Amino acid sequence: MKASARAVRGLVAGHRSAFALATAFVGLVVGLAAVAFNLSIEGWSFLMTGAFDYTVHPWAPHAQLHIGRWFLIFVPVISALIYGPMIAKWAPTAKGHGIPEVMLAVRRRGGRIPGTVAIVKILSSALTIGGGGSAGREGPIVQVGASLGSRIGRLAQLPTNRIIILTACGSAAGIAATFHAPLAGAIFALEVILVQFTAETFGYVVISAVVASIVARSVYGTVPLIDLSTTLDLGSQINLVLVAVVGLVAGLVGMSFSKILYAVEDGLDWVWAHITRYVPLPDWSRAAVFALPLGVGLVFFPYMYGSGYPVQLSGLMGQYSIWFLLVLALARILFTAHTIGMGGSGGVFAPTLFIGAMVGTAFGQVVSPYTDTSPAMFGVIGMGAAFAGAARAPLTAVLIIVEMTSQFSLILPMMLAVVIATGASRFFTRATIYTEKLRRRGDILDDPASHTLLGVQPAAKIMTAPPAVLKCNDTITRAVSLMREEHVQALPVTDGEGRFVGVVTALDATSWRQSGHSPEARVDALELHPSSVPTTALPSAILQAITQSGVSAVAVISEAGHALEVDDSTGQVQPVATGEPDHPEGHLVGWIGGRDLVDRLYREQRRAVAARNEPSSWGSRWRSRRLARQRQRQRDNGLQ
Repeated sequence: MKASARAVRGLVAGHRSAFALATAFVGLVVGLAAVAFNLSIEGWSFLMTGAFDYTVHPWAPHAQLHIGRWFLIFVPVISALIYGPMIAKWAPTAKGHGIPEVMLAVRRRGGRIPGTVAIVKILSSALTIGGGGSAGREGPIVQVGASLGSRIGRLAQLPTNRIIILTACGSAAGIAATFHAPLAGAIFALEVILVQFTAETFGYVVISAVVASIVARSVYGTVPLIDLSTTLDLGSQINLVLVAVVGLVAGLVGMSFSKILYAVEDGLDWVWAHITRYVPLPDWSRAAVFALPLGVGLVFFPYMYGSGYPVQLSGLMGQYSIWFLLVLALARILFTAHTIGMGGSGGVFAPTLFIGAMVGTAFGQVVSPYTDTSPAMFGVIGMGAAFAGAARAPLTAVLIIVEMTSQFSLILPMMLAVVIATGASRFFTRATIYTEKLRRRGDILDDPASHTLLGVQPAAKIMTAPPAVLKCNDTITRAVSLMREEHVQALPVTDGEGRFVGVVTALDATSWRQSGHSPEARVDALELHPSSVPTTALPSAILQAITQSGVSAVAVISEAGHALEVDDSTGQVQPVATGEPDHPEGHLVGWIGGRDLVDRLYREQRRAVAARNEPSSWGSRWRSRRLARQRQRQRDNGLQ
């Protein structure tokens, strides 16, 4: 049985066709999860309001309980009291919009995401959105899909590169099933999650996206997510000037939404800190406390309940005035920022599209006396431009809008608007709405140092055990003897408690004896080198310590507030912030020699050369095996 399992794992890991079937399976599972997620949102909304989408008839009483709209005050609170403890106990990363966590897992953690995240994310996001939270469905389903893809890859015990691809495939499948946009889902996985484009990877994510989209369409039909029931047209080419303007305006609004989102979160953090200073509340209760003002807001402006697709469609269809469209855009910014900032679970993708649609349609109504183009055309363009301004993913912005609206005739103006929005966003800000969350907590995805040979791994991941450790009371003769046995030129010296004192070198010991001093003197009689780095030191600091000290190695010492732990998902040692380190500050915990660094570089180069020379197609593998058999026959004939 075990032999069969190993054979299957080897087949999936080593053969493209078998792995393609695995990506199709991921698409199937994620497609079913997306359907279950949507049904969960509708079910909870129906239970709380008596309607599958309360924004279809705002201000109406509860359809089942027949009580006034004041019940909306308590809907977000009840929901938060359920998902708050759930997130705090089982999956803290399920809080927020989810996509940054997937990006971090793919680029820093080998695509490994705990399987519990999928379950908790579905439930908590369904409770948040179905319970009145102003958030989107795409962020949760991307994280759910990525978690499921990662879990499938780990259950099959696939190598890390395959797990990463399955994680991206799950993300693509989530977007495809949620927005009925398989091509946009595939491009999203490549452009935002993987940040790499290869024909092979593109094929894998497309398979997952198509399968997930088929599952979703078999349940919901082939109607576009935003069905305008008409074909929009650019009209005169002169209107491209107006398209450029709306691209700039909507792009800046999308960028501003990102800034306001995190500013509101900071404000809520400040308020929560002052509340807990006087009232000792548990962290899981934060969402419930801040859900109360959200409920009050919904009583007075129920258009912000949930994702708000009916309101967005009504705005595009011209049912609202210019001023009300702008009020809707501003309200969506504030309600979404509050929902995410209080600790709710939901995405920012759909709210960004809503904001862009309202701003673009308002712009279209302003210029309608001067052009024969429908304001809805500018609204659809505004959707893509706002997302491009917030996320700086131009290809995804173009494709997802035309797919979810079926307005394929708008590809040309959409491309123009999206490029302008992306350029404006890049000019004014460094981070995107996704990377800003990671940057604020110190996780930098696009660090140029990560592309160097040693990357950005801390000393704790590079270090090895010292070849030998000297005590302060050891003699110089013993130090020389140990260096000869271990074939090294330097060794660390510690005191009686294991605290690092310095590094002694063979050159120092030789100079001492040649000067006529006793070789039986203690090693601390020498002038020891303070060649050391903390466990969190990056390769640049390690190399600097080695070059400046003139010693061929550097000691790694513990530091206050940090300990070492083994990451269960990667099996690697890494430093973690904590008040109780494994070793007191200043203790010797590792050793990095210049030879160790050279060996590491050599292994990386050897793996790269092997990957370059490895046959990459069925034909080349067949030819390689055929040549190997011919050479074996020639050797056998020679022996005879």
